[in-house]
Amino acid sequence: MPRRRADFLLEQAVSAFKAGRPGDALLAAESACRLLPTEALPALLRATIVQAARPALAAAAWHQAWCRAPLDARLQDGLLQAWLAQGDTARVAALGPALLPARCRDGSHASLLSALQAAAAAPPGACWKAGDVIEGLLFGGPQTLHLQDELTQARYQLTLPAGRFRVVPPQPDGVWSLATAAAPLPGSPLAFAAPGAAAAPAAARDAALAVVIPVYRGLASVQACLASVLASLPHNRAAAAVLVIDDGSPEAALSAWLDSLAAAGRITLLRNRHNLGFIESVNRALRLPGSHDVLLLNADTLVHGDWIDRLLTALYSADDIAAVTPWSNNGEISSFPSIGVAAPAPGPAGLRRLDAAAAALRRGGMGADIELPACCGFAMLMRRAALDAVGVLDGVGLQRGYGEEVDWCLRARAAGYRHLAATGVYVAHAGGVSFGDEKKLRVRQNRAVLLARYPDYYPDYQRFLRDDPLAGPRQRLRARLAPAGAAQPARGRRPAAADTPLPSGCRRIAVWRHRHGAAHAAQLLRLARLIAARGAAAPALRLLVIGDASEALWRTGVVDLLPPAPDPAAPADDAAPQAAALLDDQALLDLVGCAVVLAEDGAAAPAGRPAVRLDAGFDAGAWLAAWLAEPVHGERRA
Repeated sequence: MPRRRADFLLEQAVSAFKAGRPGDALLAAESACRLLPTEALPALLRATIVQAARPALAAAAWHQAWCRAPLDARLQDGLLQAWLAQGDTARVAALGPALLPARCRDGSHASLLSALQAAAAAPPGACWKAGDVIEGLLFGGPQTLHLQDELTQARYQLTLPAGRFRVVPPQPDGVWSLATAAAPLPGSPLAFAAPGAAAAPAAARDAALAVVIPVYRGLASVQACLASVLASLPHNRAAAAVLVIDDGSPEAALSAWLDSLAAAGRITLLRNRHNLGFIESVNRALRLPGSHDVLLLNADTLVHGDWIDRLLTALYSADDIAAVTPWSNNGEISSFPSIGVAAPAPGPAGLRRLDAAAAALRRGGMGADIELPACCGFAMLMRRAALDAVGVLDGVGLQRGYGEEVDWCLRARAAGYRHLAATGVYVAHAGGVSFGDEKKLRVRQNRAVLLARYPDYYPDYQRFLRDDPLAGPRQRLRARLAPAGAAQPARGRRPAAADTPLPSGCRRIAVWRHRHGAAHAAQLLRLARLIAARGAAAPALRLLVIGDASEALWRTGVVDLLPPAPDPAAPADDAAPQAAALLDDQALLDLVGCAVVLAEDGAAAPAGRPAVRLDAGFDAGAWLAAWLAEPVHGERRA
């Protein structure tokens, strides 16, 4: 039924849009978007309507459509054009090159290249893998390129003509970049090296473990992260070496500051000539000689106290534990205070309080570490024996970042290992800093690989979210933190919409948060039938029911049914397509011009709007007659 109803709504949206009724068109398209939250077509239609009717919201509408299908060329072009229209060339320049290799490969790159040229960000070409060779496309004239193996640093110079080209790598198992004198071509690096035996960094040979931190941009957050890590080292019994990988940072101040830390002997620093992405930056560290555990840490995290010792205690609580991950405000299934829901990162004082509470509970025997289907890679301690058995992260099948820790954890599970949430440790994590808009693209690409390899993983993940084995430890941590409370989940923000309603072919009466089977359902059905009985000669009037409704109510023919907007605080799989509503329910009431709101007695009504209460004394016939008798609403209206 949702599929058939959504198809009907899409037809209604197209008809209303062509007839010059954008309010009706937007309402139908938004309803279809909510009925089919993962499909791109309803969101594409909605973005088209919004672009014509409310240009200020166009970029947000196109972004949501693109998030549902980030590989769709139509949605890519629509998004970039919307950004250009609002002058946001920086986002076009950041995302466009990431889209270019696939578009060049299938020959659909002309419109994308035009958008990049408009943003003054057009590269000279792009490259991609084709089996065991490198293919690419150069624009303009011939180019002199450098082919570099990022594993061995071997470098070759090539002169290639404009148009398509093929290059056979000199060694079949490298990680290759193709670059001009100015920058690598989009698509670089291209990994041909399969995950092999891992080894800890040389600098960590005398340490219990290496803390591996890839860095790209964001001087302030990187400084805060490294300051917290370095300050924590004296509080841990285990010796730890801090290995930072400068992944071709474009920020000279950041690179210079890392140089100063390395010169002072506080960190070991590796610097990539080109940006390799998270996976191959980590692999560069993992492939160095040595034989110790590895703690992967994002550069937008903060740590506290003897966090390393507590993670090691969890890792070595059993012989078959491959990896452990801590609590975090933004840790997917190990998130606190709510599973699968990102909350604002606490500051240093909040972190100390949260981490101390988690540590005290665990030390006091008030909870156990919980087995996970896979760890979250923002902070993941990996056992050396598992690395030796499984190998490094997979940069061949997976691109740049996202999902690499899931793949590694599932390979380890296949080898007989388990993974744990270390409930005695809390690490703050800002999240979403490294990839920006490119994240959606990489998540979709890498998720497809994981689905093909591990068809049972995502059902297992959703089952974990639903069953929530961490509910007990999470509740104990909440209680420990009372009465002051912990960080609360971030709520979605409502985009601003113009106050003037969009033109529509009718007036609407909104029914706020209606529930099927509610006490007032019979009166609501009577109201719909009375409206339907007015006939075509009377001014058009419809009910907008936000919530759910019976089939009888729908079939009156005067009801627009809008599923409620998704709760921004509900658990979400980060790898799933974006399903949020473009506008919250109240903003939609403003745009479609609802004349009055009916709300269940005792229920919260939309802020700033008077509501007619659907209580035991509500009589549909009497209320409709009185309301229509008011000149602004009924037939007496001029």
